[in-house]
Amino acid sequence: MNDATVGQVAVPDSSATDVFAELDTRSKASEGVEIEIMKPDGETSGIFVKVLGQDSDAYTKLKEKQDRARVRMISKGGRGAVDGIFDTGKSNEMEIVIACCLSWRHTNGKDMPFQIGADEDASRKFFEKYPVVYDQVRVGIADRANFTKVPAKN
Repeated sequence: MNDATVGQVAVPDSSATDVFAELDTRSKASEGVEIEIMKPDGETSGIFVKVLGQDSDAYTKLKEKQDRARVRMISKGGRGAVDGIFDTGKSNEMEIVIACCLSWRHTNGKDMPFQIGADEDASRKFFEKYPVVYDQVRVGIADRANFTKVPAKN
């Protein structure tokens, strides 16, 4: 392989960069992809949710903000800090999922009942009422295979 050096970082030749392009998850994570929501029986629901991925800037910034708050809470110490960390864990995860939701649609073309992600209160209530949808969206955000430029293999 012919590598050039820029500063202290080796820059791979073009044949290697093709491989690296296939590993890029940041680009699509910041653009967003649609996640198909399945019914518990495995059939399609007709609902698609467009989400950002965990490598997006929005996800990263929010996660860092939450982590800093957790470290500040830990540094205070005591039982209250432990209880606070436990209590905020689920809330933080829900906050990230909602922040990563860009839009949704149904294949029948009808309007959805609210703007997912933008209406935080309605999104939270919806995800609490329909945990099967919440879990699929949460996992879809975390699954980097959804955000590669190479189609997933079945």
